[in-house]
Amino acid sequence: MYQIAKICIILFSLAIQAFSQEFVSPIHSTNQYINQLVFYRPYTNSAMIKKRDSINVDVSQSNIFQKSENLIADFEITTLELTYYYPISSSLELSFNYPAYYVSKGFLDKSLDYVHSTLGINTTRENEEHIDNQLSYQVTDKIQKDKAYFASGNPQVELKLALYESDGFFMFTNVGVKLPAGNENDGFTSGKIDIMSGTQLQKNYDKVSWIGNFAITLNGDRDLSLDITSQKIRYFFYLANKLPLTYLVPFHYHSKADFLFAYQYSYAPYESNDKKFSSYSHLL
Repeated sequence: MYQIAKICIILFSLAIQAFSQEFVSPIHSTNQYINQLVFYRPYTNSAMIKKRDSINVDVSQSNIFQKSENLIADFEITTLELTYYYPISSSLELSFNYPAYYVSKGFLDKSLDYVHSTLGINTTRENEEHIDNQLSYQVTDKIQKDKAYFASGNPQVELKLALYESDGFFMFTNVGVKLPAGNENDGFTSGKIDIMSGTQLQKNYDKVSWIGNFAITLNGDRDLSLDITSQKIRYFFYLANKLPLTYLVPFHYHSKADFLFAYQYSYAPYESNDKKFSSYSHLL
């Protein structure tokens, strides 16, 4: 088992080095540019309409370090997302999503540095010599933060309609709107309404699912300076493979856990000469 894990780490490290030279945004990044959070981000582990109303609670934590002439983002962000699903019928679903954020000092800095040095990963953190356990979030003259704080994201209301179903293949369309909430100076709301429309596909093979999602958004203006102007229209693509965790281990045991491998492409949120704002984003 140890040898298998070691081989996987080596292969993963080689893949990281190969991909990181090809893309403007490193494909090994575990979080998107902080500026991507303001706008709609499609993400799902199932395209299916729920059979009954339910509430999902998602908690994630990311260590972020990005630096440029117009940006310093050196902190950790804890995201709490609450999503309520209400099936109106077998082919129509209403959902409500609300994200909240807690921005804090980077207590994972030391651990992340160790992982990077062990795998030989060279990122902005190493190139720009970040400072451990520091909170600094500065975006032009719009955002100036140096102490931990809570922030509200934009609540999202979405409708999903089933279009086609045959032999384990499902096709849906969805439309949604993000409503401005919170304080623009916190960095997680544009203060404008965002509208989206998308198509979701899912193909089931026994307990294994392939999930695809394409979305286009019409975004409210969020200009940060004369050189950093928000994109009115953005595109997103998402592809995921979900399978039972038991498929990945060499021994038999009972578990309801699933493994999700996903890739997401997000169009650049801004037009700017500063690549930290105008780069598209890859997320694995």
